[in-house]
Amino acid sequence: MTVVAFGSVRSCGVTTLALAVAATWSPERRVLLVEADPAGGTLAAASGWPAEPSLVSLAASARRGGDPSLVWEHCNRLPGDASILAAPALGEQAASALGLLGPLLGRVVELDGDVLVDCGRLDHGSPANGIWERADRPVLVCRPRLADLQALASWAENRSLDCRVGLVTVGDGPYLDSEVTEALGLQVLGRMPWDPDAAEALFSVPASARQVRLAPLVRAARTLADRLTLHPTVAAGDGAEPTGSKRAGWAVAAVGNRLWRPWRTDTAPHSNGNVPEEAER
Repeated sequence: MTVVAFGSVRSCGVTTLALAVAATWSPERRVLLVEADPAGGTLAAASGWPAEPSLVSLAASARRGGDPSLVWEHCNRLPGDASILAAPALGEQAASALGLLGPLLGRVVELDGDVLVDCGRLDHGSPANGIWERADRPVLVCRPRLADLQALASWAENRSLDCRVGLVTVGDGPYLDSEVTEALGLQVLGRMPWDPDAAEALFSVPASARQVRLAPLVRAARTLADRLTLHPTVAAGDGAEPTGSKRAGWAVAAVGNRLWRPWRTDTAPHSNGNVPEEAER
């Protein structure tokens, strides 16, 4: 089994990405999506599911300990059969439940299936930080725009991010994957278009259904899901195209002790979908 944890430094669509990847996960592998965002969940409201089962009902059941397999009893299901452990909408309830479930969620590796975890924003002191750090594949999510990439670089400055950590970009932006990799030292695993209509449809039809299987979000998520299940983690920077300062029109800026070279000021955005200025989780 594999544990993949998604997290961000700024809000950028982590939950939508995690949902799409869960919906397109290999049908031959059992998959669980845990909405472990301490700011509160959105999946139950978006799908029309009742308040329970959820993290809260699981926390109540596991108050005196318990086997990790308890998780399956507190899940809802997507049409494609992915199991979803949803968080309550209120941040206080979500953070409290995650605090109580720390030991149990730390044992998700014992579950019979792959586990995807939506950690939300990786703020200091977040109860989801430990899950993200211990995952087989921790994945950072970011919009490919200068302000968001600078925020991510500053966050990563004093952290030791090893080759397990990958990056997924959401929405459009002016930078190539190789440019982002060179600047951040993180391999870009995929680019997700901003496609809220397809994301909403995944609550009512399987990702393989005619209505959504060719939607940009579903196609990109399926490619990412295949990569996460079939391919080994690759060290950041492998295969990156050199960029350097020899090309005309490049701006140079410093972010902490990192040299921020590849950001062009004279080219049109590299389109990979439309994303609002502040995307919802």
